[in-house]
Amino acid sequence: MNLSPITVADFERLTETITKELAEIKELTRLSSVRQKLLFDISEVAFLTSFSVDTVKNWIYKGRPSIDSNRRIFLKPAKGVVDRGVRIHADELEDFLSHFPSAKAV
Repeated sequence: MNLSPITVADFERLTETITKELAEIKELTRLSSVRQKLLFDISEVAFLTSFSVDTVKNWIYKGRPSIDSNRRIFLKPAKGVVDRGVRIHADELEDFLSHFPSAKAV
């Protein structure tokens, strides 16, 4: 393997690229951390939507018929938090409810 020396300009560009990538990773980690904190359990989703706990469970396990098609829309639980029971990310709840204009979280 033949390694050629790099110039100062190449080193500076490489350092700048790495710095930008690390900043992006830090931001994504921060967003993920914030998102993890916005988790609702089934009873909280029921309270926020004014539906029963059983209805919310049905949304998760059986889905809800879509208004504009024959498909079913499922409320997707968060992954990796099984030890705390079923949890729903706030943005997932918002996305799920967007399919049903009459159902909005309080």
